[in-house]
Amino acid sequence: MSSKGTILIVEDQAGFRLIYEDLLVHEGYEVLLAEDGEAGWELAKEKKPSLVLLDLGLPKLDGFGVLQRMREDAETKAIPVIIFSVMGEMDHVKKAMEMGANDYTIKGFYTPRQILSKIKSQLILVEPKRNVVAFKIPMKVAGPETTRFQKEIGLPEGYQCPRCHAEMLLEMFPDYVREDTHWFSSRLACPGCGKTV
Repeated sequence: MSSKGTILIVEDQAGFRLIYEDLLVHEGYEVLLAEDGEAGWELAKEKKPSLVLLDLGLPKLDGFGVLQRMREDAETKAIPVIIFSVMGEMDHVKKAMEMGANDYTIKGFYTPRQILSKIKSQLILVEPKRNVVAFKIPMKVAGPETTRFQKEIGLPEGYQCPRCHAEMLLEMFPDYVREDTHWFSSRLACPGCGKTV
C-alpha cells in the first residue's frame, strides 16, 4: 500500500494519539508516535516525517523545545509543524508561530476532520509536484476590523512582512476534506523571504 506521507504525532495523551493515528492511517498516511518531547525529537531527526503534529505540554522536553531543535537543525528545519495543544493563550500562539510553527490548533476547538484538513493543506505547500491552484490576494488595511486582525497576528506595519517588509499575500488553497469545493485553507505569506503567518 502506498503512503501519502509520514505524520509524526508527538502527544503524551494516549487517547489523542489513538484517535489521530486511526484517522490518519485510514486516510492513507504512515504514522509515527511519540509520548514525550525527547522521543519526538529523536523520531523527527531520524525519520524526517512529512509533517509533525506537536503537543506543547510534553514530559522530558516540551513542545517549544522540540520546535526549537527542529528549526535549528538543517535536516528538520523545513518539516511542517502543526501545534496541537490545550494552551490557547495568545502569547503561546505568538511564541510558537515566531519560532517557526506552520499552524496552531487548540484541542477541543477543532474536530479531527478539521485537523486533517490543516494537515493536508500544509502538505500541499511542500509538495510542488502536485498541480494545486493557490489563489494569491494582496492584503490592504481597509478599516478597523482589518487593522485589529493585523495587530492580533503580529504584523507591525499594515500587511508588510515583519522580516523583510514586502507586502504579504493572502494564499488560499482548496480544502479537500470538505464535501464541496467552496471551502479554502489560507495563510499570509511573504513573496520575498517566504515567511508565513
